[in-house]
Amino acid sequence: MNVIPIDRQAQHKSVQRSLAMCEEFLQRTHGNLILYPEGTRSLDGEMQTFKSGAGLFAVDLGVPVVPAHIDGAHNILAKGKFMPRPGPVTVRFGEPIVFESNQFDFRWGRGRRRAAVELLEQRIRGLKQRPSAGDVARPSGEEQHATVSVSAVAQGGRNTKDFPAQ
Repeated sequence: MNVIPIDRQAQHKSVQRSLAMCEEFLQRTHGNLILYPEGTRSLDGEMQTFKSGAGLFAVDLGVPVVPAHIDGAHNILAKGKFMPRPGPVTVRFGEPIVFESNQFDFRWGRGRRRAAVELLEQRIRGLKQRPSAGDVARPSGEEQHATVSVSAVAQGGRNTKDFPAQ
């Protein structure tokens, strides 16, 4: 099924094991990981507060993170239901974020992870809004990504992007 288990009652050993499995998967397959930062589905379909694990994976794996908002999935398969219903689902993707981190500097580890979670949640909540027609299509061949210094975010600094603002 290409699923990597993440222990919800995570202890240090199980978190390290999950991180190692994710890293090995990325290196072996050059594939993509999909993480659900809320940890579970909500009862009413509203976005919940993100779990700290989202920041852990974003910062410690050192790979670009593409924020995405999934709209309509609650109507397809609500929490507690086992039979999906037909219906529309819209997925909106944001700009990739690369979190600068120094895995050897453990003093800022939790602060960086917390800042990463806050930034991811902010970006994904922003995607919840319907984009204007000009935001939907981008010129082909234009590769864009953002580089964010998480330590600057944790200290209240501004995010920097390494591409021209649109």
